[in-house]
Amino acid sequence: MTDKIRGAIAILVGVFGLFQSYELYRARRVDWHLWVELVAGTILIALGIWRIRRQAVDPTAELLK
Repeated sequence: MTDKIRGAIAILVGVFGLFQSYELYRARRVDWHLWVELVAGTILIALGIWRIRRQAVDPTAELLK
């Protein structure tokens, strides 16, 4: 699996985590579950964006230098 696919999956899971935390907030269940899902969703979205934007290392470029 490439980094771009893993990044897209991480973004989707992060958005789902943020949605779940919003649903907990809307249900007035402001406890530690809300904060864990909020932080985890944010970190997963950031990790997914980083994976998508990262350039793949080309091993042949080092040999051609």
